Amino acid sequence: MIAMLMTLSMLAASLAGCLGGDDWEADPADDLSADIVTSAWEPIIPNLNDGGMCDAIISAMTKTDEREQVVDFTRGYYTSSQGVIGAAGSASISDVSELNAAGTTIAVQSGTTSDLYAQDNLGMATIVAYDDFPSVTAAVSNGEADYAMGDSPVLALSGDLMTTFSDETFGIALPGTDDADEDRDTELLDALNVAITAIVDSGEYDAIFGEWFEGAVVLTDDRDANTATSYPELTEGSSLTAVLEAGSLRFCSDTAYPPFESLDENGNAVGFDVDIANALVDEIAAHYMGTDNPMFDVTADAVTIKLGFLNDASGPISQFAAPFTFAWGAAMADLNAMGDDYVFEVIEADSGCDGTAAGTAAQSLVDAGVVAVAGAACSGASMGANAVLSAAGIPMVSYASTSPALSDATAYPHFYRIVPSDGLQGQAAADMIGASGVSNTAIVHMTNSYGAGLADAVAANLGADNVCLQSGYEETATDFQAAVQAVVDAGCDSVFLGSYSSDGAMIVETMAVMGATIPIFSADGMAGEAALNDYTQPAAANGIQVTRPRAAPAGGSTAFTDACAADDVCSTGIFTAEAYDAVMMIGHAAMHEGGANMATHIGMVGDGYAGESGTHTFLDNGDVGGSGYDVCTFHHVPTYGQYFNCDRMWDAGSDAGVTAAQYTGVTVKIGFLNDATGPIAVYGPGFVAASQIAIGLANTIGYSSDVQFELVYADSGCDGDMGGDAGQALVDAGVWGAVGAACSGASMGANAILSAAGIPQISYASTSPALSDANAYPGFFRVVPSDAFQGSVVADVMTADGMDNVAVVHMTNAYGSGLADAFVANMDSASICTQIGYEETTTDFSAAVASVMNDGCTSVMMVSYATDGAALIEEMATQGYTGAIYGADGIAEEGLAADMSDKSLVQGVIATKPAAAGALSEVGQVFAALCAANPNCADGIYTAEAFDAVTIMAFAAFTALTTPGLDAGMAVMAVGQGWDGASGTLSFGANGDVPAAGFCVGEFSHDASDDSVSYDCTRNWDPVNGITTA
Repeated sequence: MIAMLMTLSMLAASLAGCLGGDDWEADPADDLSADIVTSAWEPIIPNLNDGGMCDAIISAMTKTDEREQVVDFTRGYYTSSQGVIGAAGSASISDVSELNAAGTTIAVQSGTTSDLYAQDNLGMATIVAYDDFPSVTAAVSNGEADYAMGDSPVLALSGDLMTTFSDETFGIALPGTDDADEDRDTELLDALNVAITAIVDSGEYDAIFGEWFEGAVVLTDDRDANTATSYPELTEGSSLTAVLEAGSLRFCSDTAYPPFESLDENGNAVGFDVDIANALVDEIAAHYMGTDNPMFDVTADAVTIKLGFLNDASGPISQFAAPFTFAWGAAMADLNAMGDDYVFEVIEADSGCDGTAAGTAAQSLVDAGVVAVAGAACSGASMGANAVLSAAGIPMVSYASTSPALSDATAYPHFYRIVPSDGLQGQAAADMIGASGVSNTAIVHMTNSYGAGLADAVAANLGADNVCLQSGYEETATDFQAAVQAVVDAGCDSVFLGSYSSDGAMIVETMAVMGATIPIFSADGMAGEAALNDYTQPAAANGIQVTRPRAAPAGGSTAFTDACAADDVCSTGIFTAEAYDAVMMIGHAAMHEGGANMATHIGMVGDGYAGESGTHTFLDNGDVGGSGYDVCTFHHVPTYGQYFNCDRMWDAGSDAGVTAAQYTGVTVKIGFLNDATGPIAVYGPGFVAASQIAIGLANTIGYSSDVQFELVYADSGCDGDMGGDAGQALVDAGVWGAVGAACSGASMGANAILSAAGIPQISYASTSPALSDANAYPGFFRVVPSDAFQGSVVADVMTADGMDNVAVVHMTNAYGSGLADAFVANMDSASICTQIGYEETTTDFSAAVASVMNDGCTSVMMVSYATDGAALIEEMATQGYTGAIYGADGIAEEGLAADMSDKSLVQGVIATKPAAAGALSEVGQVFAALCAANPNCADGIYTAEAFDAVTIMAFAAFTALTTPGLDAGMAVMAVGQGWDGASGTLSFGANGDVPAAGFCVGEFSHDASDDSVSYDCTRNWDPVNGITTA
C-alpha cells in the first residue's frame, strides 16, 4: 500500500511538472487539431510574424540562411531538390546551367528557392516570377515561358523532369526569435522537433511519404545540439501553452502546391504537408493531453471493376438511349460513392436493337474485360449478345427485354432480367383493350422476337372471337399503307400495335392520312414521352393507350427516381429505374469477390433486392414475377403540348383488370357557382358541361406535375342570398378559388363571402356594370365584358335597324337594371318610348305588355333571362304585338324557346352576346368540337366563357403552388394576361374586367318541319369596325 501511494505521488508530481509549477497550472483543451490556413506565398512569412493568422508555416518551405534571419525552423521534415521542365519544342537540357542563355524565358514562383537561385545564377536568361505556382506551369503550357523551375515533386506532376539540382530540406517555420536571448520562447519549436523525430522513428513518416511519393524515403537528418529531444515543460503565456489551451495549431500554407498542399473539390486542404501536420499534432496531444495517437492509415489501392452496358443507341428505339445513359451514369456514381475498395467503370456499347449488332457489341465488352453486362433493351439484341457473353461466362441482366422466348434458361444461359415476360404483358394489354369497349381488334406487329411474342400473347388473351386480324411486318419496314388498308377492309374497330416507337409512329400517321380513326393500343415499345420524338406530327399520338411494366414501390431509396423525374432528358425515357437497378445489382454482385463468380453472386443479390424499380427476386430461369403494368395514355392539348399520363394500372395479383392508379399528388379544389335553379336554370347543364371539359384538360396537363383539380359545385340560384349561401359552402369545402356565378346578383352575394375569406372569384357570365367597382367587389374577375359595353352595342344595332320608338322592358336586378340603364344612356332619348321594370320573380307580364301596346311602341328591348323572356314574348303575341323584339345575352341561345308551347314565336328575335369576331383560335376550335359533342354544352350559353374561367383559375392555382408567397388574387391577375381562351384573348384590367373584344348579333329562326329553333350570329360588332355582316 505504501509503495502504491508513493508511485501515485510520483506520477502526480510528473504530470504537475509537465503542466506547470506550483503556482500555475495549464488548462489544455480536450484535443489538438491541425488547422490549415490558406495564405499567398509572397506574404506568408509576414503573416506568420504578425501573429494574427497562424502559429507556424508548413508549406514546402526550404530552409535557407536568409529565411533563418526572420523565422525559426524545425528540423527538416522533407528532403527535396529543384527541377526543370520544358515547354513543347524547348531544347532538352542535362544541367541547369544550360538555361543561362539570352533569349531563354524561365518561369518561377516569386520568392521561392527557385526564384532566388535563378536571380543568383541565371542572369543571362529572362526570369518571370509569378504569384502562384499554377501560373508557373500554365506559362509553360501556353508558351509564355520556355522552361519552369521549382520543387521537383511538384513539377513532376506537370511534365517530365529534364534535370534536378540544389538539394534542399523543408522545415516548419515559427515566428523568429533572438538566438542570443536566453529567455526566448522555444516551447512550440521544441515540441514540434520532438514530434517530428517521433513520427520518423515510429515509421509513421515512411507511411505518409509512401502515400504521396514513389521511391525510397530520403530525409536529411539536420538535427544539431540545440534540437530538443524531449517535450518541454509548459510555462504560463508560452506559444505552446496558447496552442494547447486553444486546442488548435494553426498552420499557414500556400494551398496551391500539390502534392504538398492543395484544396480538394470540397475546399478541404489535402497533401503531404497536411498529413504531416495532422501526425505532429497527434503526437503532441498524446503527450500533453493524454489522447490517442493513431498511426497514419495508408489508403489501399482500389480495385477497378469494369461493367458493361448494352444501350440501343441506334436503331428503332434510339430515342430512349440518352435516358438509359443517364441511368447508368447515376448508378456508376452511386457505386463509386460507397467506399474506396472498388472503382467502377461502366463501358457502354451500342447493341442497335439488333441481334447481329448486339453480338458485335458484346464481343467488344468481353475484350474490354467487363465482369457482367446490363442490357440490352431490345429482346433480339439481348439474344444476340447472350450468345457471345454466355460463351465467355459473363452474365447479363436486361432492364427492358420482355420476349417470352428469353424465359428459356437453356437457350439463354446466364441471362437475367428485372422486367417481366410479355406473356404477362399480353394479359394486361388485352384487359386494357377490353376496358375501352372495343371487341374486334386488329393486331399488327413486328415479326422480331419482341413483336411476335407480344402479339401472340395479346391474341391469346383477347380470344379468337375478339381478334379481327393478325398481321406481321419486318421491323425494317417503312411503308404501311397495305397493312392499314387491310385493317380498314376487315372492318376492325381498333388496332393493337406490337411495335417500337419508330415504326409505330409511321403506322399511326399512315392511319391518320388514310382516315382510319379507330382506337389505337400498344405496349412498352411505344410508351414514354420520348416516343413522341418519332412522330412528324406528335398530335397524331393523341388518345393512344399503352401498357408498360409498373415499378413496385421502391424497396429502398427513391433518390434516383426523383432525380430522373427532375431531369429534362431522363424524365422522357422508359425503363430508366430498371436500367439503374440492373447496373446497381451487377455492381453489388461484383463487390462480393472483386468481380469473380459473378453468376453466383448475381443470383444472391437478386433475392429480394430492394431497388428503385421495386423489389426483385430472380426465378430459377432468371425471370422476375413482375408486379403489374401502368396503363398510360398520350394526350395532345392544343397550345399546351403533349402529355403522357399513366393514371391507370393493371395488377398482376388481382382479377380486377384495369383500375385507377393510386394518386399521390396534390389535389386543388375549385368551386363552381352554377345557377342550377332560378330563371336561368335551363342553362345550368351547359355551364356544368363546359366546366367538366375544362377541368378534364387541366387535369391532363397537371397529372405529370402531380397536381389534380376537383370541381366543387354549389347552386347560386341566380339570387344574391343563394349566392352568399353557395359562397359559404365553397369556403367550408376548402376551395382555392371560385368560378361563377352566371347571374350578376348571385356573383355579388357570393363575393361578400369569398372575398372575406381571401378566395378569388372569376365569373363567366355576370355582366352588371356595378361589378366593375373593385373596392365594392374585391378579388372579383370576369371573362365577359361589362354591360356598359353591351348596352351601347344593342343601341348601335337598334339604331342601325331604324328602331326609333323603343320600349325598354327589364328586370330590376343588378343585371337587368345595369344593362337597361346602359342601353338608355347610349340610345337617343327621343327614341325611347317607355321603360318598364319588373321583379325577376314576376310571372304575369300582361300589365307590362299592355303598357307597351298603349304607348304605341313599335319595338321592344328586353333585358331578361330565358324563363321570363319567353313569358314576355308569349304575352306580347297574346296581346297582338307585331313589332320587333331585341334582347341581350340573357336570352341569346336556343334555350329561350325550350319551354314555349309555340316555338315559332321566337322567329326574328334579335339578341346580342359577347363573342370575338373572326375565326376561332386553336383553343376555341378544340373547345367548340368538344362542346358540340356534348348536347348540354352545345345547347348552352356562355359555355366558352365558363371553360375559360375554369382553366384560368386552375392555371392560377398551379402558378401559386409553384411560386411560394404568391397571393391567390395576384396569381389570377398574372395568368389572366393575354390568356388564349376559347372565347378569345383575355386580359384582366386592374379592376378585374376584360375589354369588349366583340359581340355576336344573332337572330332566332324556327324550322316548322321539325319544330326546331336556331340562334345564329348573322352580324358581328367589334370596337374597330362596328357592325359587320358575319
